[in-house]
Amino acid sequence: MKILIADDSPVLRMAVRKLLEPEGYEVVTAEDGVEGITQFYTERPDLVLLDVQMPKLSGYVVCRIIKEDPVAARTPVLILTVRTSAEDRYWGAKSGADGYLTKDALGDDLLTSIRSSLASTALRDLSGVRLDAPPMDGDADVLTRVCEVLDRKLFEATVVNEIMSVAVEPVGLDGTVDRMLSSLQRLVAFDAGAIVFPEEKLIDLHVGHQLDFADLAEFTDLCAQHLSERLNKEIPAGSLELHRLNDVEGDNDPARGWQSFRTLPLKSRGQLVGLLALGSHRPGVFDESAMRTLRTITASVAAVADSARNFQHSVETEARATFSSLL
Repeated sequence: MKILIADDSPVLRMAVRKLLEPEGYEVVTAEDGVEGITQFYTERPDLVLLDVQMPKLSGYVVCRIIKEDPVAARTPVLILTVRTSAEDRYWGAKSGADGYLTKDALGDDLLTSIRSSLASTALRDLSGVRLDAPPMDGDADVLTRVCEVLDRKLFEATVVNEIMSVAVEPVGLDGTVDRMLSSLQRLVAFDAGAIVFPEEKLIDLHVGHQLDFADLAEFTDLCAQHLSERLNKEIPAGSLELHRLNDVEGDNDPARGWQSFRTLPLKSRGQLVGLLALGSHRPGVFDESAMRTLRTITASVAAVADSARNFQHSVETEARATFSSLL
């Protein structure tokens, strides 16, 4: 097992080396954040130990670069630092670190954390997949990667902000779902999208073009099937009410079938509030890039949908109470 230590202190690097090598670990080192990244992609370590305060790039930035790379993200990263504040621990977790240790933990605590992280990684990745990304060649390549990560984070923040902005518009549950799916359709090229609400037995459907009745029926069947799998109980397709949220001009297309179909669970406060269901007539639409975007926004979609659903419930309850009082 190979471990990369990125720390600007030669004393610390030597101390950790003397601790790890007798335990059978191969140790490689880096003196700053840029060297840490280049060593990571050159040496392909099994685990990374990062200081926070380093020249050129902080440990937090190095951690983000590793964890934002789908090829590298499974590699465990442990922050090893003298900084002990709650704020630093919070930012370490948000940067993707798998653990946060202070330098007074050198010894058995560090060895235990390393063994635990390596064991967890082995369980998650029994296929033995290794890094196949090309090595980085110095400061210019690392700067390019930093810019890519920053741009991706800006993209994700923009998308989430657009989804969340729907929550302030008083358009009801159907209108809220329609606006969210309209926004999402600009990012992922689906032909039909829906949110399936299990409690209401409702499918709120947004389409990109006219659909044949056979395609609509198949989409509903697929939604019921995936919902049954999530709830571990049979949900007949005929028991789900279909709300067509929008309409488009033109004649119905002939039935083409759903070559690509994906669902993602929508959870709010730990409870399943619905499924995001997307279908396309073309194969391969929901590739890793599309799925990454979808995973980024599912929490926001769940929160907005659940809020709109609860608001509609409260309005309906109040309306029924008012009507009853008039009888």
